[in-house]
Amino acid sequence: MNNPLVRVLVLNWNGIEHLGECFSSLVEGCQRKDVEFVLLDNASTDESVIFIRERFNQDPRVVVECLDKNYGWSAGNNRGIMKSIEKGAKYIFLLNNDTKVEKKCIENLIEMSEANPDIGGLAPKMLLYNQPWLLNSVGLECSIIGSAWDRGLGRIDSPRWDEITEVIGICGGAMWLRTEAIKQVGYLPEEFSIYLDDLDLCLRIWNAGYRILTCPSAVVYHKFSATWEGSPEKVRQKYFLNTRNRFYLMERNFPTNRFFRILFWTKWGEMKAIGNALRKKKYWRIMKHIQSWGDAICYIPKARRWRKEKADGKQRYKDTPPFWKLIQKEMLFCPEVELPIKGWYKPVFISGKPFFPMSKYAEIEHKGGKFSFLCGNIFSESDEINIDVKCNGKVIEHLQTAKVSKYSFDLPQGKISFEAKHILEAEKIGKSYDTGGWFQFENLIVP
Repeated sequence: MNNPLVRVLVLNWNGIEHLGECFSSLVEGCQRKDVEFVLLDNASTDESVIFIRERFNQDPRVVVECLDKNYGWSAGNNRGIMKSIEKGAKYIFLLNNDTKVEKKCIENLIEMSEANPDIGGLAPKMLLYNQPWLLNSVGLECSIIGSAWDRGLGRIDSPRWDEITEVIGICGGAMWLRTEAIKQVGYLPEEFSIYLDDLDLCLRIWNAGYRILTCPSAVVYHKFSATWEGSPEKVRQKYFLNTRNRFYLMERNFPTNRFFRILFWTKWGEMKAIGNALRKKKYWRIMKHIQSWGDAICYIPKARRWRKEKADGKQRYKDTPPFWKLIQKEMLFCPEVELPIKGWYKPVFISGKPFFPMSKYAEIEHKGGKFSFLCGNIFSESDEINIDVKCNGKVIEHLQTAKVSKYSFDLPQGKISFEAKHILEAEKIGKSYDTGGWFQFENLIVP
């Protein structure tokens, strides 16, 4: 295809188990002929390339581009971005291979970008694949010490998240970019290896005079997993890269006229992190911080040269940059995030008895016979719960109450499920999650 309007880059390394659903959702969900869906393969050895070529050989929009080795996330995507620029694409969509997109996702991104030429990037609404009522990301947040996190992670999707708003960055798992902006600011920083490289690019896009907005009508489902987690070595490397890259990010992008304020909060953040490591007896974290400080000091000359090369009339790093208004100045690190298991969060104890908060949906396996529980709002009787109780898919009771009440049923063996029609938001209950209500079960263990 000559001069495609959009190139969707699906970076892949040995991810054949994800590719069928990912590319099927792209092909079936977008009917435009001026879009290319690119398998950008990082030298996989699991027949990913053969699979895509055979499975989608009837659709000329599906393209396979093979890299000569595994370049990782930033360097791999950079090679796809360069090729996209050569082909004249107006927009580039970086997409994880473990995702699927809703119909009209790409069309909605195109429509919003075409209507707003000052948009340099868009953040789709990313939902958790296995719990699609929960958010994965609606853009990124960033603190004054360079720490970043997914905006909305773990929160229940609701109309409040459908508001189009400016965000400081876009999650690299589904990152919509205007090619003209990339031409001005450059590519992803390959020295980051992984983590915060997506945000670094976004800060430069802001500095070039573009805006970054959310696009809630473009929905992506992500198989949120513990990538880089598992073995102690991977956990420690992830911690180091996140810590070191915070310093790289600040050195490359933060304004010099805020130097002393940034330095104060950075020192305070490091003291808190080391104190937390001591309290939890995770002494290896202290070594990773020391290693990060050394790398950050060594990186200063390179960052200074980079800023001097990139600085122009719109990117004067001594001035307050456009993105600074979006910097989190109260929260230093990623807030606590708790994801439910089968819809249930960790219990809250009242008079020594556990009450389990439920998400929008929750379920329990029942062996048959008497099924009893307490349910209500344990924090306030001014806000009612509103929940449907189902047994094997059939509604058996509708709960609508504020005070804690007891319910009892005689039910057959099967799955008892709960669906909250009204959500109590985290800000109201002082938790990191939203909930539909609290339950205490008799003779049952919640997952």
